[in-house]
Amino acid sequence: MPPNEQARPVLGIDLGTTYTCVAAMGRLGEIVLPNADGESITPSVVYFADDGTALVGSAAVARRDQEPGRVVSLIKREMGRADVTVDAGGRRYHPQQVSAVILLKVVQDALAHLGRPMPATGPVADAVVAVPAYFGAAERKATAQAAQLARLNLLDLVNEPVAAAVAHGLHRGGERTAMVYDLGGGTFDVTVIRVKADGAAKVVAIEGNHRLGGADWDRQLTELLLGRLNSAADSLRGDPKLMGGLVRQVEQLKIALTGAERHTALVTVPGGAEHVVTITRDEYEEATADLLGRTVELTRDALEKARPHGVEKIDDLLLSGGMSRTPAVARRLAEELPELPAARLAHDADHTVAKGAARLAWHALGHDTTDEIATVTAKGYGVAVVRDAARPALGHGMLWMIPPGADAPAVRRHQVCTIRDDQRRMAIRVYESATGFVHGDLADDPADHVSLVAGEITGLPAGLPKGAPVEIGFELRGDGVLKVHARAGNGASLRLEAEVAGAMTESEMSAPLPGIRH
Repeated sequence: MPPNEQARPVLGIDLGTTYTCVAAMGRLGEIVLPNADGESITPSVVYFADDGTALVGSAAVARRDQEPGRVVSLIKREMGRADVTVDAGGRRYHPQQVSAVILLKVVQDALAHLGRPMPATGPVADAVVAVPAYFGAAERKATAQAAQLARLNLLDLVNEPVAAAVAHGLHRGGERTAMVYDLGGGTFDVTVIRVKADGAAKVVAIEGNHRLGGADWDRQLTELLLGRLNSAADSLRGDPKLMGGLVRQVEQLKIALTGAERHTALVTVPGGAEHVVTITRDEYEEATADLLGRTVELTRDALEKARPHGVEKIDDLLLSGGMSRTPAVARRLAEELPELPAARLAHDADHTVAKGAARLAWHALGHDTTDEIATVTAKGYGVAVVRDAARPALGHGMLWMIPPGADAPAVRRHQVCTIRDDQRRMAIRVYESATGFVHGDLADDPADHVSLVAGEITGLPAGLPKGAPVEIGFELRGDGVLKVHARAGNGASLRLEAEVAGAMTESEMSAPLPGIRH
């Protein structure tokens, strides 16, 4: 059946930190669906009004100077954080709700472009949503909830570098190994994909940081620019409206320095005075050298992770994400990692991930069996256990049920034991590794890792001797959402998936979203 004859639209969505893009499969391949303003990408910015409505995209950006307290941006960086809400327009929102408003707007615009009505009830589209490869279980759970709030039938969450690889056909070039270096507006991932002679493709190594991206380059460039204003800088910092305008200038300055050796900005300070400031590319690169260096180190770590999988060399290096256009990226990789091949920039960097997600959405519905790339876990998942029941003073260590780099999806079971006679309850604390490396069972301190879920099995039978078994099971789905269960011999059990840190409750999920203004 041709894609445009589907009963429900099938979309690929790149829900980015700074921009969001939607694509669908057309008769000639993936097509990007513009928003109502004709833009191929929509700023991931939301303005919340007092009347319970919201503006999304360029219209919200335009309000940032006048009413900065009502405008929310960079919300992707807060996904999965239980301690974060934002106050705007007289209401408090979870990161999932803000992301859902963005999704709802871009999907409404996509349906309008396709000539499809917005259904009054039920799912509005089938979709694959791309997420950073280095997102953990809490961030993925939060993204899935945002999709649910936006009335999407979520087919899958796919790692952004995998979507980029699919869009560029890196999994179809015969036996080889490819690397995708994905530096976006708010996140960085590097992924190594191995393709075998029979066409089977698998991610063998993932590294990254979902709080490192173009927004950090903007911040450093802002400080560089403010430093040229001398005494006027302090008064400008205290003026939210003027600072909002400066943010836009910095974005334009960054883009200009991608193609030019220098660029001049005209900066207005309180009182109306204007300052002419010229920034050279060399100055910009020096101010952001440490940020780029962090991506190079993570790339080096990914190479180290790939070697145990038989990866001796990288045959193809693809640069994806808008920030990868910066000339310093390819140059620095060549200088510090000469074993890598010459980097090539994704020809459609702003749209690549959405296009790959659209192709994977089509695949998820069974229409194309050639786009599957098996993947591995970026993080490890385990439970805290007593190091030695005879010496409780030794404290707790980590039992890694699913180590970093394990095949995903993954199902693991392990028996733990009661630590004293007649123990009637057992606390279960689930953790995600803070990095892509762990030291092995019991060698890691739980305090060094990310607490995901906590629960307790009660009702263990009286009289159990110390050492009685309790089975713990982990199920990590392909979309990265983790389910945990524990079961004692008498049937006492615990399921923890619904309690992943940062997840919204059922009552919170039932609250209506703001209406979208056009």
